[in-house]
Amino acid sequence: MKPKTISDATRVAILDAAWELIAEEGRLDIAQQDIARRAGVSRQTVFYAFGDRAGLLVAMVRHKDTKSDHVDRIRAAMAAPDDGIEGMLRVVGAWLDYLPEIYPVGILLDAASLADAAARAAWSDRMNAVHVAVRHKAGAISDEPDRVADEIWALCHPTQWRRLVVERGWSAEAFRASRFRLARSVLERS
Repeated sequence: MKPKTISDATRVAILDAAWELIAEEGRLDIAQQDIARRAGVSRQTVFYAFGDRAGLLVAMVRHKDTKSDHVDRIRAAMAAPDDGIEGMLRVVGAWLDYLPEIYPVGILLDAASLADAAARAAWSDRMNAVHVAVRHKAGAISDEPDRVADEIWALCHPTQWRRLVVERGWSAEAFRASRFRLARSVLERS
């Protein structure tokens, strides 16, 4: 079924409710009925607006991007005239600053993406966008932009945040400093 048009206010209410519930509950399988209740709309409105769960999840993560100044910082760093390694590190820094904000839902999407097509669609949509941005900037620095982008993307992936910050107890500042050192190393040998 093709998604139907709803007001911007209703759309925002649904997407905010979905993000909040998933982050609070720590799981992706929140019922549309619960999202609708939190948003103050009917379950049918959620279904009509986004079609299916994949449509809702993709819209939810894209909506989160529109609400953050971090995304504007990433875009500004991407659009800045090429200034080599320091320009790439501004892109990395903007992403690393955004990571704690998206982590609670992002890591759930990452884990679920192995077996859940809707989660995979939402997670791939966002993480591919990050990779494309890094690869674009890497093209001005290296003869191997794909390799450079792959290495930096892997260094700054939310699963690394989980391993080091959540599981090993690193501070956000220690994680950021570590990723910068490693990214600089990758860029300097490119």
